[in-house]
Amino acid sequence: MMPVIQAPGLRACACALIGAALLAACGGSEEDSLRQWMAQAQAAKVPPPAPLPEPKPYAAREYAARSAPEPFAQNKIGDLNRVLSESPESGRRREPLEDYPLENFKMLGAMKKSGETYGVVQVDNKIHHVKVGQYLGQNYGRVVRISDQEIVLRELVREGVAEWKEKITSLKLEGSA
Repeated sequence: MMPVIQAPGLRACACALIGAALLAACGGSEEDSLRQWMAQAQAAKVPPPAPLPEPKPYAAREYAARSAPEPFAQNKIGDLNRVLSESPESGRRREPLEDYPLENFKMLGAMKKSGETYGVVQVDNKIHHVKVGQYLGQNYGRVVRISDQEIVLRELVREGVAEWKEKITSLKLEGSA
């Protein structure tokens, strides 16, 4: 039979000693295996890295385009800016509806007034009446025909640096909901 400890201080002290002994028994094996692994890693021989290849000798080359104009010369950049800023219809005053991209326009219908046909369009939540000869859109789009179903435009689109190409586009009548 085992003796029973009656004092509360002795009981706590005995529990602490038993717990410390159990923890010491568990922790030792992990530390030993770690020390063993570190010893193996230090003893292992790592091969040295491969030597770097010898550098190739520098061979100077002659610049063949010495007689060609400098690509970033100010006069060349100025000429390009001038060409890009030129309008295909430079003598004409811009109209207010040329400030909006053609994608923003909606055709709402057509109407006749004093024998002339007008297209009714909406842009920027405002309604406008357009007739043949007026300009709309940002690509120099001139109205060439108005019918009940569409407004046909002739646009001038830049192709390349200095060339302009004619393109026929139209605004179709929006279906009513």
